[in-house]
Amino acid sequence: MELVKIHGHTYYVPGATNAGVYSTKSGYCLLIDSGINNTIAHKIKDALAASGLKPKYLLTTHGHADHCGAHRLLKEFYPGLKILASTGEKIFMEDNLLGVKTLYGAQPLEEIKIPLLVARPVEVDGTIAPGPLKLLDQRLQAIATPGHTAGHLAFLTPDGVLFSGDAVFHPAILAKYPLPYLQDIKAQLTTLECLTDLEIKYLLPAHSPEVITDPAPVLAENRRQIHACLDMITELLARPLTREDLLAELAVQVNISMDIPQYFLNLTSVSAFLSYLKDQDRVACTLEKGRLYFYIL
Repeated sequence: MELVKIHGHTYYVPGATNAGVYSTKSGYCLLIDSGINNTIAHKIKDALAASGLKPKYLLTTHGHADHCGAHRLLKEFYPGLKILASTGEKIFMEDNLLGVKTLYGAQPLEEIKIPLLVARPVEVDGTIAPGPLKLLDQRLQAIATPGHTAGHLAFLTPDGVLFSGDAVFHPAILAKYPLPYLQDIKAQLTTLECLTDLEIKYLLPAHSPEVITDPAPVLAENRRQIHACLDMITELLARPLTREDLLAELAVQVNISMDIPQYFLNLTSVSAFLSYLKDQDRVACTLEKGRLYFYIL
C-alpha cells in the first residue's frame, strides 16, 4: 500500500474510508480520519512507512466507527500521536456505545452492536474549534460541516484539498444509498452552501472512489438528492403515515434493502426529513391510538 498524491504535500490512503495525509519536510505528517478496523490501521502504517513519514496528529471529521475505528491501534503504533476532534464528536469516540444508544433511543439491541456502528473507544487528546488550525507549523482550516452529525468537521489543507468526511457524498454513493444518512437537513443544506462558496481545488469525500477536481457539480448533486427525498416524502404523506410506515413506503419506492442496523440508520434519516418539513410548516403530526402520524398541510 502506498500513499496516493493529490497535490503538493497532500496525499491519501485509499480505502472504504479514505484516510487523508498531509506531510512536511521534517518527515512528520498529520492524518485525517483512519478507518473502521485494525486491518486499515496496518495499511496506513505500511503506507506511511513506505514514504518515510511519522504521524504527529490524527484529525477526526466525526465519531462514526468507519472513520475512527482504527484510531486506537494507530495510537499504539505511534506513541505520542495526538488524536483531535470537535467537542461534539469527542464524547462519541470515548463512549463507544453512545452512538448506538442514540440511534436506538435506549440500551441498544445486540443486532446493532456491529463494527460499522461500534468502534473501539479511544481517548481524544484535544478538541478542535472551526477556524484556522496551526499544526506542524502549517496552517489548515477546520470547517464546521454539520448535518451528517452535529459536530462534523471538514479539513482544508494549504494545498487547497478538502477532506470532507461524510459532509459530501460522491454521486456513486448517492446512487447506491438514495436516502442518505443525515441527522439535520437544514444544517446539511447550509453546509453544502458554505462549501460551494469555499475555494476548493480538490475534494475528497471519505467514501469517494476518486479525487474530485470540480466540486461544484458534486455539491449540487448532493443538494438535488436531498430535495428529491423531500419531494418523495411529501408525495407519500398525501395520506397520514407513521415514521415506520413512511420508511417502508420509501424502501419500496427507491428499492432500499435493509437489515436491522440499516433499518435504524434509515429511520434516523426519515426522522430528520420529517423534522425539517415540520419546521418548514409543510407537514404536521397527530397522535391517534398510540401512533404518531405525519401528513402534508
